[in-house]
Amino acid sequence: MYSTKTAVFSSDNNYLPAGINNDVTLKEVNVKTTPNGIDYLEIIFQKDGNTAPMTEWQNKKSAWVKTDEDLQYRDNLQFGRILQVINAICDEPVGDVELNDFSSMIKWVKDTLSPKINAQKLLRLKVVYDKNGFIKVSSNGKFIEPMDVKQEDSKIVITGRDTVVKPEIKVDKEEVVELPKVNDTKEPAGDEDLPF
Repeated sequence: MYSTKTAVFSSDNNYLPAGINNDVTLKEVNVKTTPNGIDYLEIIFQKDGNTAPMTEWQNKKSAWVKTDEDLQYRDNLQFGRILQVINAICDEPVGDVELNDFSSMIKWVKDTLSPKINAQKLLRLKVVYDKNGFIKVSSNGKFIEPMDVKQEDSKIVITGRDTVVKPEIKVDKEEVVELPKVNDTKEPAGDEDLPF
């Protein structure tokens, strides 16, 4: 049923603009599982009702990650990004942490950051477009710092790997198919053409 009384005119899908955003706060930290049973970490930042997500998935061996050393390197990069967020939000140092698997790591991140949400610490955050044109927190270089850092001392910069202009998404080219023409000049069939 469609009704003017229940129609939705706006959506909560408002995103931060691409670029370096000031006065951003931590909105939520979620540990989620896909319908296929794959765990992932979602950290959402906000400013004036606009959001930017940071999503971290478990690294696995693939065409680009072939050895255990490659996999550990990817895990180290990933944990470095996560620690960048934690160090920007938490006032006290984290200390030494050893976590054995991805599930325990993302649970630790949630337990560490969730109590800090209510503090609403102001942050500077680099937001970019992914290759499909969706907004996300950058994963290149320094991407988050507290607003206590003066603008002129900020280490956050837009690099050549950061996409701050929405990429043009090309759609499939639609080809025109000409149908065979039907001969309309035939005369109507007479009684002799009936099958009975």
